[in-house]
Amino acid sequence: MAFPKGNIAPGRSEGTARRDTPATLPPVRRITILSDPDCPLCRALSGWIAGQPTLIAVDLIPAGSPRARNRYPHLDHAATVREITVVGGSGEVWTGAAAWVTVLWALRTYRKLAFRLGTPAGMPLARAAVLAAARIRTVTRQEPEPALRALPADDPFHEGWTVVACDEQCEIEH
Repeated sequence: MAFPKGNIAPGRSEGTARRDTPATLPPVRRITILSDPDCPLCRALSGWIAGQPTLIAVDLIPAGSPRARNRYPHLDHAATVREITVVGGSGEVWTGAAAWVTVLWALRTYRKLAFRLGTPAGMPLARAAVLAAARIRTVTRQEPEPALRALPADDPFHEGWTVVACDEQCEIEH
């Protein structure tokens, strides 16, 4: 199963990709939501989703995590960090507004709203909500801490006499 780069199938509406024809796919009984773990809005929404009663099984996995990469090696994981991605149990992939409608569809209290937003008249409202969330995310997203790296020996600030080795406990060797 190979999905096109960007997680969107050519000729499909926004954010949907299927590995098979809709007539042969079983009903969706489980979805996995991949969202950015470094975004406060995404974390808050993930917590909110986790507390909602659902009509199908819902898994929440940090986008770009080793677990997400192992479970879905065919996805563009850089894209899943930039934009919410929902993967159905049969391989369907939704992004953007279609992903949010799919999330609402899985929640007991919001399924009727999902049906309204999934219509041609409702999708512009869903897109507007996603764009608003993207603006908030841009302002609030926290970049992960850069990994510490060793200074090269020719760096003027490198002190060759100090080596820090950390195993079970840290020690300074001289």
